[in-house]
Amino acid sequence: MFDHISLDHRLTAAVTNDIADAVRAAAELRGLTVADYVRGSVQARLMLDGARFARLPNLQRVTARPGRGRSI
Repeated sequence: MFDHISLDHRLTAAVTNDIADAVRAAAELRGLTVADYVRGSVQARLMLDGARFARLPNLQRVTARPGRGRSI
């Protein structure tokens, strides 16, 4: 298991409004933050491309949904 994860680098990319809206909508449908959705998507693409990297654990901080409480 991971004791400490340091997310100390940031990637940025300019995208169209449509892509930004689609990412937000997809993250919301999965109940994830946009950051966690993007991290997972980038990792998935890197795996498909056969890139070597240390995989992150499943970082899924869920977003709050109106009207639904979250139990842990």
